[in-house]
Amino acid sequence: MIAKTQYKMTPADLELTLALVRGGSLATAGERLGVDASTVFRSLQRIERGLGRPLFERTRSGYLATELAAHLAGHAEQMEVALEAARS
Repeated sequence: MIAKTQYKMTPADLELTLALVRGGSLATAGERLGVDASTVFRSLQRIERGLGRPLFERTRSGYLATELAAHLAGHAEQMEVALEAARS
């Protein structure tokens, strides 16, 4: 599903994608991650540039996940579950 590129997503990239999928706005994602909305915006631009594809559709009401973002968020959720299980 992800195009073969030189870009390697990091766990932080997945965490940011998941936060934006869940929050729907830069500000909410930033609150979830403990960073400014501008940091989320710059990071999202870097990730999308690296992938060569948009992860979100920008609308007046917020950020809507593309199919790719939803796919990546699913992997991020699996990572969250695995980390929680390891901590228990």
